[in-house]
Amino acid sequence: MSLVDQNVLVLQQVRSFLTNDFDILDADGSPVATIHTEGSALSRMFRGNRELTVLEDGRPVLRITDEVNILSRDTYTVADGSGATLATLTKLFTFATRKIQADLADGTSLLCTGSLFGRSFTISRGDAVAARIERRMPGVADALMGRDRYALSMDPSLPPSYRGAIIGTVIAIDLIRAKEDAASSGS
Repeated sequence: MSLVDQNVLVLQQVRSFLTNDFDILDADGSPVATIHTEGSALSRMFRGNRELTVLEDGRPVLRITDEVNILSRDTYTVADGSGATLATLTKLFTFATRKIQADLADGTSLLCTGSLFGRSFTISRGDAVAARIERRMPGVADALMGRDRYALSMDPSLPPSYRGAIIGTVIAIDLIRAKEDAASSGS
C-alpha cells in the first residue's frame, strides 16, 4: 500500500543541528517512507531547513518547500514527486491557537487548527474533519536524540492529492515549531 493510501501514519522525527529528517511508519509500525532535508549544509545553516523531500522506495513522492518570507506570512509549498503543486500552506496570525490554511490546487481550502502548545491539530474541509494530528511525547532516550512523533489519522474517503497536502501540512507544523523555537532561543 502506498503512502497516500494509508489512513493512519506515524511521522517519527530525527532532528540534528542541520537536518530535520523523519521516518514515516504505517499503523503497524512498518516503514512506508522517509523524509530527507535537501540543500547544502551551508544554506541550511544560514536559512534553516527550507526543503524536505518525502521518498517512497527511494523515489520522491512529495516535496515541502519553506518559501523565503521577508514581509509576508510564513508560506510553504507542497508538491508531488513530479513537481506539480498540490497545496500552498500559509501560517495564519492568531492569538491563542495555531492555524495553517492549505489552499489546494483544485481550489479547495483546508484549515489546520491546533493548540497553542502544538500537541493536537484538526484539519477541516468546511465543517467536515479531514484529519487529526497528535504530537506524542517521546521517551527519554528519543527526547535526548531530538525525536518527536506525530500520529496522523485521515478520513478514508480523501483523494490522494488531499492526503499528500495533509502529510505536507504535518511536516510544515514541525517546521513552524522548530522556527519558533529557534527564534525564541535567539538563534
